[in-house]
Amino acid sequence: MDNEFAPFLPQVKDWLLRRVPASGIRRVVPVLAALSSDIGAVRKENQDRVALARGRDARGNTYVVAALADGIGGMKDGAGCAALTVSAVFDAVHRRASGATVPSEWAADAVKSAHQAVHMSYCGSGGATLVLLLLTAKEGIYWASVGDSRLYVSSGETLLQVSTDDTIAGQLGRAAEADIDQKKLLQFIGMGGPLEFEVSKLSGTAGNTALLTSDGVHFLASDSDLMSQVVRHAPDIGITARRLTELARWAGGPDNATVAIVSLDVGLYESPPSYACLDIWDPYGEIRIALIAREDQLPVRSDVTSTKSQPAKSKAPIKDLTAAETPTVDDVSAPTKIKGEKRKKGKRKPRAPRGTRAPEVQFDFSDKS
Repeated sequence: MDNEFAPFLPQVKDWLLRRVPASGIRRVVPVLAALSSDIGAVRKENQDRVALARGRDARGNTYVVAALADGIGGMKDGAGCAALTVSAVFDAVHRRASGATVPSEWAADAVKSAHQAVHMSYCGSGGATLVLLLLTAKEGIYWASVGDSRLYVSSGETLLQVSTDDTIAGQLGRAAEADIDQKKLLQFIGMGGPLEFEVSKLSGTAGNTALLTSDGVHFLASDSDLMSQVVRHAPDIGITARRLTELARWAGGPDNATVAIVSLDVGLYESPPSYACLDIWDPYGEIRIALIAREDQLPVRSDVTSTKSQPAKSKAPIKDLTAAETPTVDDVSAPTKIKGEKRKKGKRKPRAPRGTRAPEVQFDFSDKS
């Protein structure tokens, strides 16, 4: 879908693939959420990716999207497939939200876009599962899943599995006692052919929390209600997330363990800045992408003085942007030669043609826990 903003999918994917510790946990205070991931005791690489993004739609309303992807073991580049899946979801939701469409279409397009991106990149040799949660203040909460990553909803004393695994055991409702053949995936992001999935709306969410989990966490629920007990007795969602991933490791850590816990009280979320941007969090850090829509909104650096007289340029309405502002090429000119001064010999640095546009996507990285 065409959009006035520059695409940011490759940059977000690279950020999700940066070097990180074996385990990480992050509280996302602005949206009452917590993210946690642990490599486990067996795997040499964490092929799970989970992140949460916050932005504004075309009407200026806040939306939040959480996405968890589990790269499929035994196939090519599981971590890369998972990172591409999550970044494609964020890119598609942002593009859809910038138009006049409804949130259910954003979620459906996000799944399709992730599926297409992974299949085009890996030609069926790699893939990932996906569970996503889309929260809007005005039009409700939506979710979708492909594979065996799950969505749970916690309500007081009850932990309810909302999603259904795309396995034979999951479709038959007997995941606990199923053998390994019945737990094989029937479909996943990046496989050949179309996907069969639904975008559903959550109702009765006041006071509840949602949990997105990879199978390295929800294997705890196979033989008992241990997972439910952890969720029920933890004092807050940050401790819940940490306990679930630590418990998975203590129980043998057979797989990467990843969880996102999000409050469904959307009305309590903090609003994003007034300028166009996308905030993204994962268990290890956060990034802010400042999106500049038009060329006449490109920022001008105040610390660069041009020796050439120029008309004043309009600045983007970015007051508290933490990322360094990027000037246009016209704002930076060669030093003026002073009379009587000898110019040092050397090759002159090439300059970009006049009118070259500066990048329209700015990044602010923070890896503080």
